[in-house]
Amino acid sequence: MPKKRKVRSFYIDTNVALDYATRRDIQTILVLEKIKERRWKCVSSTFLAMEMADYQKNALFISDAMAKKWEVRKILNHISTKTLSPAQLDSVGDFFEDFKNQYKKIQMYDFLQDSFAWEVAQDISFSSNLTAPDVIHLTSAIVGAIGGYCSFFITKDGLLLKEAKKIIERYRLKTKLKVMTIAEVKKKFFTS
Repeated sequence: MPKKRKVRSFYIDTNVALDYATRRDIQTILVLEKIKERRWKCVSSTFLAMEMADYQKNALFISDAMAKKWEVRKILNHISTKTLSPAQLDSVGDFFEDFKNQYKKIQMYDFLQDSFAWEVAQDISFSSNLTAPDVIHLTSAIVGAIGGYCSFFITKDGLLLKEAKKIIERYRLKTKLKVMTIAEVKKKFFTS
């Protein structure tokens, strides 16, 4: 009788999703495609959509500013007060829908639904060097792992990787959430 393959499950950080959506890193694309080929699960927080929207809004603003030949200092001074046109804002939604259509394998959940999850997030925020978006993703991955949604958290953020490993150790989680880079996932699962 053939051996049944174990279905693995991965929580995807925003930087990984952006690498795939923008086609800016071939290694990320190849690893996510291999995950898809093996029919393994990919999950993330619905917060990922908002971060991807922020990325695209900034990209649109910077592109327009460069076309106007603005200097870098002016771009940086105005990026937080940008005003995009309705057509540009529509394209932000299109950017995210394109990602979801390209990578149909990802499922998004609201992992932070109760006071326990938000207390964990607050504790991580107060006791680590992580930003609020990174705390939301890490807490979502932890809660997702506890609920059986994921076993691996993939990120390309060096600080998040380092802090997440310490935090998971500190909490001595009852789950086996493992934090990995794209290169580590490739080496562990896809290198013969």
